[in-house]
Formats: sequence, structure tokens, C-alpha cells
Amino acid sequence: MAGLNDPLLSIDNWSALAKEAPNDGIISLFAKSGNSFPLTLNETMKDAERLHIYLGFNTSETIEFYVIPADMDETSNKSIDTCGVSTPLDATQQKITSSSKSPLVGWVNNWCDAGLRNGWLTSLEQAVQVFVIHTTDFVVNDLHKCYLALKPNTKEVGTYRVDLVIQNTVTGQFLNVEEPPTSDTLGTPQFADMARPVPPYNNGYNLGHPSTEATNFGILQQL
Repeated sequence: MAGLNDPLLSIDNWSALAKEAPNDGIISLFAKSGNSFPLTLNETMKDAERLHIYLGFNTSETIEFYVIPADMDETSNKSIDTCGVSTPLDATQQKITSSSKSPLVGWVNNWCDAGLRNGWLTSLEQAVQVFVIHTTDFVVNDLHKCYLALKPNTKEVGTYRVDLVIQNTVTGQFLNVEEPPTSDTLGTPQFADMARPVPPYNNGYNLGHPSTEATNFGILQQL
């Protein structure tokens, strides 16, 4: 039975759905799922420069995520389930109500808009299978909440790309946000992409990011 103790089968379940177009199966799964999952890093995970966060689902049709250090995601690693951590997607959708980070609030709440989310999924030739994220802003042993989000694509008006908005639940801070100097009254926070979705690989809006080369994802090559 696929599940949190069987990440390869769970990821394979998702991979099969992700390659279908239109993504009716994934649309159905997200319709009855939440929009965030918990993530706590230990020292080993924090020391990794990047993490790969794979999507999967089990036979109970629960969406789950498998998080592994990028340098351990190799085809030669046959004990992949011992190298990372698994975490389920929450059962209930939760919008962000804070007004202090308005762009991030909008991205998260876009995901909670079923019409917008389903329209975006329908437009895809292949759904996302894994996120690449940096560990720089994570705090070891703090609980972080990772929200699925839809960020407007500035290069193609009216389109969106998937992202993760990650919040440290201990400090309340959002990760990967650069605040302006306090003396700069005209400055505004800069909101960087927290995650790079794969696919696409090193092309499209991932062009120029070697971390998204197809050969870096050993789990996908094992399926």
C-alpha cells in the first residue's frame, strides 16, 4: 500500500497522474485537500544547500510530500525512504488573512480559488512533480508551514505559476522575503520565488537554473 512509509510508490502514483492532460485526476485530489503542509528541518536537512520536495498520493487519495536533500536524490540511492521526511497535505484549506505581506497573501489565496486553480491546472501539459527549495532561511527545529500558491506570471499576463509560500510558525516570518532598509520610507519588500517547480526542467521560467536539470532528480529516473 502506498503511503508515508512507501515514498517511491506514492511519488509514482502522482507521477502517473501528472503526465496526463488535462489533469482531471489532480484537479479532483486538490478539490478535496487543504493547501498547506508542515515542515521541520533537522541539522542534516538544514545543512543541505537545497531540498527536493516531491508530491505523491496514497491509496486513501491523500496528497503527501517527500522531502530529501538534493545531493541524495540520485538513481544509485536505492534506500530513498531513509534519507528524507514525509509529510501530508492538510485536510482543510486555509487562507492567509494578514495584510502585512499582501503579495504573498494574494498568491496563497489564489490557490484557494477553485476556479482559478482548476483553470491553471487545465492549461498545463504536465503538472508539477517536485519543488526545489533553498534551506537558507529555515530555522532548525522550528515548525514551518508551506502553502501552495499561484503567483501571477509577469511574462505572460493572465497566467500563473505554482510556488510555495513558507512561514516560520514560531517567529511568524515569511521565508525568502527581503525587507527594505528602515530609513527607506519608499521601499517595499521584495518577494522572491521560494520554490522552483519541476517540470519544467532547465527551460521556460527555470531557464538558467542548473538545479532544475532533469539529471538531478534521481527519484524520477527510478520510476
